[in-house]
Amino acid sequence: MKNRYTEVIMSIKTPSRRHYRPDPDPTSRAELPFAANATNRRGVHCWQVPPIDDQHAAHLLGREFAGHFIKYLQDNPDDGLRNLLAQIAADIDFSDDSAAKGYWEGFFSLLEQVLALTTSLLDVFDYIDRLNAREAAERALKPVAAPGT
Repeated sequence: MKNRYTEVIMSIKTPSRRHYRPDPDPTSRAELPFAANATNRRGVHCWQVPPIDDQHAAHLLGREFAGHFIKYLQDNPDDGLRNLLAQIAADIDFSDDSAAKGYWEGFFSLLEQVLALTTSLLDVFDYIDRLNAREAAERALKPVAAPGT
């Protein structure tokens, strides 16, 4: 017996689940199913989603998009060091009150759930201390520009 939830899930065309392994070059961010090469600026627009009338369907697709984002980071871990999530957030129109807001709600909801599931694997403050120490060491190794240059 099908219910409304099952019908919605079955009717959604989700992006193919895949790997984003570098082969041999890193995979472009534009290959993410919610991103596209920007036409009005240089680079990739990291939140290019189609209009939708069903907020629940958008939420489910947003969840799938988060799965692709996580898989992309697993396969291209260095790209996560380049503020990809910040670029995604910057490209989202949070003022859009249409059903399309379900995309980002589902996206961030899954990311939050995955973070909650993995918190036991990491001492976050120890990680922050090590990250800060590494960055300080890298800055100390960089040559200092002479005054007036």
